[in-house]
Amino acid sequence: MESSITELLVPGLKLMLIGMGIVYLFLALLVWIIGITARLVSVFNPQAHQERKSSLAVEPDEAELVAVIAAALERQQR
Repeated sequence: MESSITELLVPGLKLMLIGMGIVYLFLALLVWIIGITARLVSVFNPQAHQERKSSLAVEPDEAELVAVIAAALERQQR
């Protein structure tokens, strides 16, 4: 009985490790390709990168934010 379990487990473990290795290599390749693509886009279109940074720097009006939060809390308490 033990030999048959071992005979089945060893090829199964080999297959599992090969499959996990292939998936890992594919994901690493995908990350590498995405990084290269991002660099190429920033080289050929530097304005897109600058616009994204400037849009993140915009801060919301605090008075409006406080009013929205107060209205939400008041409505929840009803």
